[in-house]
Amino acid sequence: MGKLLEKIDEAANNWNKTKDSKYKDLWYKLIKEYVNGTNNLEQQPVSINSSSKRNVRWNRFNKRY
Repeated sequence: MGKLLEKIDEAANNWNKTKDSKYKDLWYKLIKEYVNGTNNLEQQPVSINSSSKRNVRWNRFNKRY
C-alpha cells in the first residue's frame, strides 16, 4: 500500500507543477484504485458477543435492540 501512496503523491505533485491533464487523470485513477483496491478492507461494526440480539448498526431510523 505504501508504494501506491507514493505514486499518488508523485502524480499530485506532477499535476501541481505542470497542470498537465494526463497527471490529473493519473492522480484520480490512482486514488480510485486506492479507495476501491484489494488493500482497503471495509470495516463493519461487529457485536463482541455472537449470542447478542442487539442490532450493532443502530441508527435513528432503526432503534431496535
